[in-house]
Amino acid sequence: MNQLHPMVEKARENLAVIAPEAPQTIEVVLADAGYISEKNLAGIDPDGPEHLIATKNGWKQRGENEGAPCGRMPNHLTLRDRMARKLLTARGVRPLRGRALYKKRGQMVEPVLGQIKAGRGIRHFMRRGLAACAQEWALICATHNLLKLWRSGRGILPLAVS
Repeated sequence: MNQLHPMVEKARENLAVIAPEAPQTIEVVLADAGYISEKNLAGIDPDGPEHLIATKNGWKQRGENEGAPCGRMPNHLTLRDRMARKLLTARGVRPLRGRALYKKRGQMVEPVLGQIKAGRGIRHFMRRGLAACAQEWALICATHNLLKLWRSGRGILPLAVS
């Protein structure tokens, strides 16, 4: 829960390193319900990227069939209620808003975790301790990316054996 803002800052730093000549900005931050807290909501920079943070766990969030709210956002709502309303919006300044934009998170993030857990059978860490698990996770992610490159048939040149 306390990693939302440091993670966004690290993503900004990574973008600056990747393309220093053509700086890119983060327009929207999509986060699951594990990041919803008053502290995180209060720490959102109004001039920074738009944040869409689920206010309920996955199936509870998807189960809502409420219509998109109309009109201005009431002033009496808490930060959490404001985020819940924002997730229900159908349109806005950007072409995709609230519900449609958050729905894209499932296309970006969830398949990778599903492929690692179900496809490769990696359901838990083999080592103990934060540092050991971080190293193991880095190895899992590296092998996941290498497998994707290898299966695509592009991007990996044959090794010369002498």
